[in-house]
Amino acid sequence: MSITDSPTQQYQNYFNIDMEYRYGTNNNQIGKARRGLTMIIVSRFGHTSPMIIQWLYGITRAQSLTHLNGLCREGLLEYALTHRSPDDRVYTLTRAGAMLAEQLTAIPMQFRSTEHVSQRLNLSTLFHDLIVQYLMLRGMSEKYFNNGDSFGGWDAFVTDSEFRKIARKNDVRNVDGVVREPDGTVCALEMEHSFKTPENRKNILLKYSDSLSAGYYQKIMLLSQKLEILKDARRINEQAVDYLTENNRPKSNQPWLSEDAAQQLRSALVYRTKFCDELTERFYR
Repeated sequence: MSITDSPTQQYQNYFNIDMEYRYGTNNNQIGKARRGLTMIIVSRFGHTSPMIIQWLYGITRAQSLTHLNGLCREGLLEYALTHRSPDDRVYTLTRAGAMLAEQLTAIPMQFRSTEHVSQRLNLSTLFHDLIVQYLMLRGMSEKYFNNGDSFGGWDAFVTDSEFRKIARKNDVRNVDGVVREPDGTVCALEMEHSFKTPENRKNILLKYSDSLSAGYYQKIMLLSQKLEILKDARRINEQAVDYLTENNRPKSNQPWLSEDAAQQLRSALVYRTKFCDELTERFYR
């Protein structure tokens, strides 16, 4: 990727990674498909958990543990015990696993040797990161759900760590991920766990606006486990956008946001309530 490419052009190597789970006709094909996809998932997100593997492949918890522990016996994965995971454990790559993942994705993998497995994980954000991982994989599988609604999911994504390699400017909001919708629209994903103050929202909105103008994404989709959090986010965001258009920057006659930028921002914000109950059921009970 060239640094002169537009952001969406720089996404292409990640968008081109095959994340489709192709269920085989016999146990050998099924095993190979799961082995390859699991390794790609762990390499792109940095980790995974039995709960996500259980859901993704439609298997039991015991089968998900057998699958992941089998990859550990191959020397491709290691696991750490932690209460920050819904399963009390999380799996990550070994050096051999990183080398295999590099072959599978054609993307260079960075591996950092540590004394303990947990030192290769950001445990403080692990619960959040696992929810985001579930959401991004869930959107990829939306075509298999017949819900009768207009949500079409997405057909490719960029993880947060991949996004940070591309968006290295201070004025760009580091989002939880970027997805490509079926019509080609590039959309940022943000998981909202809790209520934010108006001041926090103003700063975030300004970075969203800069990122939209720079072409990093065309929409911002906010998701949460609570409908109330999304309702509050919408209310405060609307008030904050009004404030930013009506008030000038310090020592300037220019508003924080122009009317055009404000309109672009309002149109780009999407408050997706579809997954509230699903996330609560899987992660909060």
